[in-house]
Amino acid sequence: MLKNRYTVVVADRASGVLSRYTLNLGTGLGLLMAILATPMLLGLGFRWSASTEIDRLRTNVAVLEVENAAYRGVPERLETDLAALQMVVADLDARAALPPDTLAALNQLPAALKARVIGGGFQRDAPNSLSTVAASSSSVVLSSPRTTFALLNDLLGNLGNHLQDIRYGVERRRALATSTPSIRPIDSDHSWLSSAFGYRKDPFTGLRTFHRAMDFSSPRGQAVYATAPGRVQSAKRTGNLGNLVVLNHGYGLLTRYGHLSRFAVDAGQRVERGELIGYVGSTGRSTGSHVHYEIWLDGRPLNPWRYLPPPGTLSTNN
Repeated sequence: MLKNRYTVVVADRASGVLSRYTLNLGTGLGLLMAILATPMLLGLGFRWSASTEIDRLRTNVAVLEVENAAYRGVPERLETDLAALQMVVADLDARAALPPDTLAALNQLPAALKARVIGGGFQRDAPNSLSTVAASSSSVVLSSPRTTFALLNDLLGNLGNHLQDIRYGVERRRALATSTPSIRPIDSDHSWLSSAFGYRKDPFTGLRTFHRAMDFSSPRGQAVYATAPGRVQSAKRTGNLGNLVVLNHGYGLLTRYGHLSRFAVDAGQRVERGELIGYVGSTGRSTGSHVHYEIWLDGRPLNPWRYLPPPGTLSTNN
């Protein structure tokens, strides 16, 4: 044990006050060692703190490298998704295009039927839906690449879903247009309109009656064509209309062709627009050779004139 004691005298020259401090050797050495060790301890602390910070930074770098590796494939996937969407849009453009006569006939159909089949008008609703998606996406704060890529993926997914909805609407619209009667049942070069749709004087009774068809007079034996694709619902002799072909086009649409001299189709047969179904005659209650042409929708007659192409268009045109 170091038992030597030492006294340190501190004198204040201004006041003459003396201050004495007595220390033993051990305490003095301990104080000296503490003074000398303090910088070393501080240095070790700073070194440990720096080492910890370096380890944290290395960990962050490793995480970023993993994320960057994952992000490298994202642009390629986004580019692939965009290319797929562009193909869908191009396909929709092609499918949405309709021949002028077919489109004109489709536009004449009652709005209730088009809403029921197509779903209320895909061309009007789709842009609003896509705008809603874009607006909701623009309000998201892009705080990191992860957030940005996630947002882009969600946006592309929503766009894809909306395009699928639009495609469904386009297909339904095209199917309805295809099923709509849109050509003449007989070549205009070999026929003429002898009786229109609406009220007229009955040729047999002389009374004012409603004529729910159009009559096209023509020499006997002229070809009669289906005005839209469909299935032959019946092909048989009836009362006043004589030899009658009834075609079912779907969606509640029927066409009827009366007074035929003979049939070219059988019940249950599938026919296409412009396909031969019979020949002009004067069977049944008739005053001369002609084809009696009717269009029906859900049990109600429609005016066939509204669904005919301009004069001079051949009935075999699709």
